[in-house]
Amino acid sequence: MSADYWNSSQRNEWQLTRYSLLEARRKLIYLERKLIQNGLIKDFPNMNYDYNMRIYLHNLMLKLGRRMNVRQVAIATAEVYCMRFLTRVSLKEINVYMLVTTCLYVACKIEECPQHIRLIVSEARNLWPEYIPQDVTKLAEFEFYLIEEMDSYLLLHHPYKSLMQLKNYFEQKRDVYGFVLSDDELQNCWSLINDSYVTDLHLLLPPHIIAVAAIYITIVLKRNLSQMKNKGENGGGRSDNTNRSSINTDPSASNNNNNNNKVNVSVKDEFESNSMVGKELNIDDLMNLSKPNSQEDGQRPKSAEEVSPLKGNNTQPNNTRQGQGTKQQQQEQQQEQQQEQQQEQHNSSKARTAHDLVNFDLDILDEDSIRITKFMNFLEHSHINLDEVVEAVQDMVNVYVLWNRYNEQTVKKALQSMLWKR
Repeated sequence: MSADYWNSSQRNEWQLTRYSLLEARRKLIYLERKLIQNGLIKDFPNMNYDYNMRIYLHNLMLKLGRRMNVRQVAIATAEVYCMRFLTRVSLKEINVYMLVTTCLYVACKIEECPQHIRLIVSEARNLWPEYIPQDVTKLAEFEFYLIEEMDSYLLLHHPYKSLMQLKNYFEQKRDVYGFVLSDDELQNCWSLINDSYVTDLHLLLPPHIIAVAAIYITIVLKRNLSQMKNKGENGGGRSDNTNRSSINTDPSASNNNNNNNKVNVSVKDEFESNSMVGKELNIDDLMNLSKPNSQEDGQRPKSAEEVSPLKGNNTQPNNTRQGQGTKQQQQEQQQEQQQEQQQEQHNSSKARTAHDLVNFDLDILDEDSIRITKFMNFLEHSHINLDEVVEAVQDMVNVYVLWNRYNEQTVKKALQSMLWKR
């Protein structure tokens, strides 16, 4: 059970839909209002489980986990426990600092890197002395409360394992797809997955979808971002002040949501346009080869009347023959003009074709475009749900937009006033 995601409790019991997650939070708001009306808890209007609060809890978890040198997988497990718990319990009922400490304590047990209860309470008190009690039994009580609200389903599957499996698969199938993740790209994907725990994706989608979305952002959107940044710097029209992330991906990637699939489309369109120009060029060449040499030199081939002027009806009057001669001269001039126009069009098409081929080599056949095409080829031949990948990409990119508006002091003050009044 624990080795197979598709038969695990994570998929069967805790993989929600957007609608079911929204319904769970609506029920929680209704329950919270009833508790406030009955006087069991106090109302704090500024206390909501929004993105500011999620980012704040994410930072708290990372701070405590890194202080204790806990593995990243255990920190990720603790964040999923926190998300699950807050789908059933209101923030206004609990101490979020105790919640973070308890989630990490339970996650370390499940991920086989256990920490002593006294040690984790001591480290938490060093960080938040006014909110963490010295009595370790409080943490033990909260542990049972946490496990009960999650229905004792504690085993989790994370995108980190899927990311490493994909990396190994690309290396094994290098002859087929010609695509391998570099060490820098792997680190970028890992960092993207770390930041994705701010979102609800780990309650909604399988872990391999999130891993593929991280690779997509690293491979495809990274190239789009660099191109847009270069255009903005050269044109002076756009200035980027979005530098929030520990990875090479900018938060401005949200501006490129609608451009996710344009790279291959533009490559395809440009390639087809250039190939059509080549076809026209080949047809013209064949037509020129089928013409006599005198036509290539811009000279008209001599007619039968010009070769033997005495051939034909010699009994016609001179004025009739002169009229026919003037008509023939007019036709000859028209033909010469048409040939000159065709020659100019032919030369311009050759110049345009050469220019387009140069641009094709410089702009399209670069290393990034080739890698994007190869990765898209892998996605095309895989059985991965691309709709879910698009959904994950959108949520992961939107995180960095919201991170730019994050105000830690507002959340801190709201929590401080709530806990002190309690």
